[in-house]
Amino acid sequence: MRSLSRLLVLLALLVSGATKSYAQDNQPAKTLASNYQLADAVGERRCPITLEIRTAPGGFALTFDREVCGVVFPHLADVAAWRPAPARGINFVDAKGKVITEFTEGVGGVYEAIRDNDGVYFLTNLRIADTTETQQSDLVGDWNLSRPGGAAICRITLTNDAAPEQRFAVRVAPGCDAAIASFGLASWQLSNGDVLLYSINGDLLRLGKNEEGQWARVPDQKQPRPRPLLMTR
Repeated sequence: MRSLSRLLVLLALLVSGATKSYAQDNQPAKTLASNYQLADAVGERRCPITLEIRTAPGGFALTFDREVCGVVFPHLADVAAWRPAPARGINFVDAKGKVITEFTEGVGGVYEAIRDNDGVYFLTNLRIADTTETQQSDLVGDWNLSRPGGAAICRITLTNDAAPEQRFAVRVAPGCDAAIASFGLASWQLSNGDVLLYSINGDLLRLGKNEEGQWARVPDQKQPRPRPLLMTR
């Protein structure tokens, strides 16, 4: 009888320890679980996604409209679950836990992923993201382009003059840095909260707001780690 009692106590302790450990393991997931929006780099394709804390094959459950989102984001067909990643990141995984898309934490509740031979994606936590929307009229005017901690290397003007493909014209002042001048800025637009600067050949510079509220260059597929660039008044 004593042996049975000891066994029951031992089992109770093991269950208690496992429950406590499971709760601790789930803490990062509880912090990240929320309603999100997945968007491409330009913001033309979007998909609402909910990250949950209930378990699923490969990690934790996530829900989205597979019929609709699978068309605009084909890689989601392989996504079965999500997991917290190192440094407060978020991984989308398949049913075996293999990482499909790896998002790193940005600022203001926005996470960023660069998929090889695919593009840049943004995952926005709708619960904590900055809901203050920048208007086009807020951006029209003169701006300085500079490197962090350095003097201005170019002066540009974002106008509201119409340009091809529903964009607006950019005027570039004389004497710009050679790298900026050779890029050939020609037009701009506001998309998904970011400023997109286009060259005459259609090349793109994306600027998003950083922690200091400045417009800073966002990495892209061609240059995952580009030379920093700021746009300030």
